Amino acid sequence: MERIILDVDTGHDDAVAIDMAAGCSLIKIEGIIATAGNTVLKNSLENTLNLTDALKLDAPVYAGSNGPLLRSQVTAGSIHGQNGFEGPVFGPRVKQVQDGNFIEFIIDTVMRNPGEISFVSVGPYTDLAIALKAEPALARNLKRIVLMGGSSTLGNVTSSAEFNIYADPEAAQIVFHSGADIYLMPLDCTLNVVLNPEIQQRLYSVGGKAIELFKASMTYYIESCRRYIHDYPAMHDPCCIAYLIDPQMFEFTNEEIDVETKGDLAYGRTCLGRSLTDFNVHFARNVNTKRFWDVLCNSFQQLKERIG
Repeated sequence: MERIILDVDTGHDDAVAIDMAAGCSLIKIEGIIATAGNTVLKNSLENTLNLTDALKLDAPVYAGSNGPLLRSQVTAGSIHGQNGFEGPVFGPRVKQVQDGNFIEFIIDTVMRNPGEISFVSVGPYTDLAIALKAEPALARNLKRIVLMGGSSTLGNVTSSAEFNIYADPEAAQIVFHSGADIYLMPLDCTLNVVLNPEIQQRLYSVGGKAIELFKASMTYYIESCRRYIHDYPAMHDPCCIAYLIDPQMFEFTNEEIDVETKGDLAYGRTCLGRSLTDFNVHFARNVNTKRFWDVLCNSFQQLKERIG
């Protein structure tokens, strides 16, 4: 059983990561933190609450950071739409935001369960960076950190930077130098997992309430990605959950990683150093896409059995 804290800026592929985790019996979500990233915190929190309520997910949802540590806030409205998760329509909601401070929740959960909790961040790393600074022992008591972000070549928001790291480079630098065991899902890997028409039909054929929401979400997302990046969308964020379910589907190299926090042209760039075995960032280079889609399909099937 993988016990996780999931940190999201819920847009379209974040939602698929939540679907995958919620539908897998191998994963226990201890709590979810909604943070600013793809959209502002208010929208991210609302999107997360709506989806987790629809999935009948018991895990508490906390409000995270409302912006990056130092830089001015950037969002991804051109891709994810005005509310960050355009497409699905939700009914009245029962689930509400959890009382309490997200930093205390992270620290208390990890420190009471040393070596048992993985922190999974599929948005900017602001929340995790704050927690790591607040509790110096946090990094060594985490089982691992799993992140979506970065690129060894071109970015997807500037020529140098991938969005999650560009949205808070200073936070990313703190996380990469925390000393924790880190598994990073960069664009090098995630861009291989493309939701083409054949895969769409396979997933849609599963049916059920979760697939209805997924289809509504992907209809908007596909149109947006075709318009702005001229391709079908990649399932970036779900790669983090897929790793926890079936780690053997990924190929990694161990890297020394820094983040550019000063240069105007390269701000937010992921800088890889020497590839040595003693560095703690495991950089995903490739993924077995067949196994990825099998895992996602199985999660939707399990959700169908649980919620209809």
